[in-house]
Amino acid sequence: MNRRQQLILFALGLATLSTCTVAFAMAMSLGRRMAVSASPADRVPVAEATTSRGLAWEMPEANSADAAPQSDLPPSPTPPPTPTNTRVPTWTPSPTYTPTATRVPSSTPVPTPTHTPLPAPTLAPASEPTPAAPEPSPTPEFPYDAMVRVFDTGAPQMTRVTGMVWKIVDLNLAIYDGEAGYQMRMVGPQGDVHLSEVSGIGGADSTCPDCGDNQRMNMKIEFAPYVPGTYLITLVQGEKQSSPEVTVTLAADPQQYVHVNFIPFE
Repeated sequence: MNRRQQLILFALGLATLSTCTVAFAMAMSLGRRMAVSASPADRVPVAEATTSRGLAWEMPEANSADAAPQSDLPPSPTPPPTPTNTRVPTWTPSPTYTPTATRVPSSTPVPTPTHTPLPAPTLAPASEPTPAAPEPSPTPEFPYDAMVRVFDTGAPQMTRVTGMVWKIVDLNLAIYDGEAGYQMRMVGPQGDVHLSEVSGIGGADSTCPDCGDNQRMNMKIEFAPYVPGTYLITLVQGEKQSSPEVTVTLAADPQQYVHVNFIPFE
């Protein structure tokens, strides 16, 4: 058994001994009280209860001085009352109620709506005619338009015509490229017909880069000698005409060459 268990058993023994001591003291006090209440001074002998008229309870009423029993025994002491430990409650004052002031809403005047007169509608004069709807743009006869440029330089002793069929890649960004599958058809002053090679994607320079007469081309017609005169040029795709016919006149002196740009209408 360790020291902690011994201390617990010792405390339990002291508690039991205290309980037995208190019980014994209470039993002795109760016995003394019962002995005092049963003393001869508190009892009235039966013999003294009789009178000339009979039993004590049949006696008429008499003065208290005559009825008091005479006894030579000293009065038994009255045990003092057992004090009672009564706890007096502590009075706690309740908090004073303070009423909260209620705000009285102030009356807000209702704004009076302001009448705003509307302007009178403006009436058109009766004599003014109603504008006619715009006429729709006429549909072009050919998908390409022809724009001719003539330069005073060129290959000596050679009739030369260059052309470019343009394709619009992005109109907002101004991106253009060459369109494939087209040819130039040229009719000379003597009624002779000349066809260019078929156009391809992209293009090349007609003379030299940064020259004054340089143009972008993807087809051309070249033959010797240089023949001045009037020429008719159109753009064709197979046997189908794809642009209006344009008229070009080459001067005898100085020699010239012609460049035609074919621009789509769309």
